[in-house]
Amino acid sequence: MNSDSLIQAKSRFLEGIKFFNEEKYELAEKNFLESLDLAPQRLSVISNLIKVYIVTKQIQKLDEILNKHKNFNKDKEILFGEAYNFFFKESFDQSIKVCNQIVKNKDIRYPIQDLLASNFKKKGNFLEALKIYKKKLRENKNDYKIYYNIGCLLFELGKIHQANYHFIKSKNLNPTSADISWRQSLCALKLKDFKNGFLFYEDRWNRENHPNKKFENIKSPNNISEIKNKKILIWDEQGLGDTINFSRFVIDILKFTKKVTFVVDKKLKDILSDLDTEINVIDYENLNEINFDFQIALGSLPKLLNITTTNDIKFYKLSLPEKKISKKYIDNDKFNIGLAWSGNPNYPMDKYRSISFDKFDKLLQMKKFNFYKLSKTSKKSGPINPKSSSNIFDFGDKSLFEISKVIRELDLVISVDTSINHLAGILGINSFLLLNINNYWTWFNDNTNNHWYPSVKIIKQTKLNSWDDVFENLIVEVERLYKKKGQ
Repeated sequence: MNSDSLIQAKSRFLEGIKFFNEEKYELAEKNFLESLDLAPQRLSVISNLIKVYIVTKQIQKLDEILNKHKNFNKDKEILFGEAYNFFFKESFDQSIKVCNQIVKNKDIRYPIQDLLASNFKKKGNFLEALKIYKKKLRENKNDYKIYYNIGCLLFELGKIHQANYHFIKSKNLNPTSADISWRQSLCALKLKDFKNGFLFYEDRWNRENHPNKKFENIKSPNNISEIKNKKILIWDEQGLGDTINFSRFVIDILKFTKKVTFVVDKKLKDILSDLDTEINVIDYENLNEINFDFQIALGSLPKLLNITTTNDIKFYKLSLPEKKISKKYIDNDKFNIGLAWSGNPNYPMDKYRSISFDKFDKLLQMKKFNFYKLSKTSKKSGPINPKSSSNIFDFGDKSLFEISKVIRELDLVISVDTSINHLAGILGINSFLLLNINNYWTWFNDNTNNHWYPSVKIIKQTKLNSWDDVFENLIVEVERLYKKKGQ
């Protein structure tokens, strides 16, 4: 390599380092690759490319660079990449094995300890993960990330008070972190501290992996008095279930203005079209008008409306548009039960909320009931095999609007925390919500009743990942409701 090439390689490398520190990862990658072309086999450049692919979670590129430079496979920089590569591929035991080979190296010990803890968390070994974080904390009590990671671990376990304590400690060390504020908001909301919860929740827009803020060309109101008699656009930002749940706050806005347009996912347009005669419910594809005085994200309505206690949460029963409702699959001589045992598998906490179908075996053996699968067919839920249960019918591939029509005809809905449960609730249908102990904040720490839907009763885990007591209670409750209807 001539001296000019070496000088250019070093220049590109330093530019890459600068861009990496500025979190401009595409530019960092470009400069590192140019440097590597000029100076092949430079371990320092390869190491920083590995860091780029880890931070940006470009698994294929990480895999390629590791395979290309196997001649360095005993170097700590390459092993560092291998440990993350196994982690991304969910080979947690392999990742732990590689981590243990290099964890004592002082140059990379800190991030490898975090990766070790993440591996143990993924394996459900929370105690080992906590031990690692506690050990790091003893070595450095001023690192906000350690408190944050402990808080996230405790939050995942459903230990909200302890999680909140660690988030506060983390925030004291890093007061400007939006990610910490957002985590604090979830804790506060779950503990029914609405004032702080909805205040901190506004920091969601500034998080590292923040949701997309729509309609930024239209201003947002700073207080409720600004929207009086103004033309308002309210837009959904959450999942289908949260949109159904929070639609009540759109109705509350009518106390201040009757000029309200509510734009939602097209799956919900027909369902919510009769939310209120004063509200124009529309989907994004058909939203042509942009002449609004203000726009408001649906999740920001509780703060704007000054929702401070559960008494401020109002219930408005939804009436579906009067269209013909097919009763082809509904046997009115039976007690008819809708089932939804799984949700979106991409939801980060889905492994805790979704339930294996075989847990319902005892219930399905009760032939005096007819069952209707309401959740969407996925790899987890799968289609129903008619030969396995003669009294269960698969509605999982129907549209959400068709499912809502079916729900209206059922005697009972049994669901995990998905849009199906919210549909049953807003329609006023008796429902049992099977809830994981580390549940989403909207169900607070309540164990039976809830503050959102009068017809929904919670049956909640008493132990993480254990559904046995939930199904014991469910059988009793279903029998009780069945006898009550027969009286």
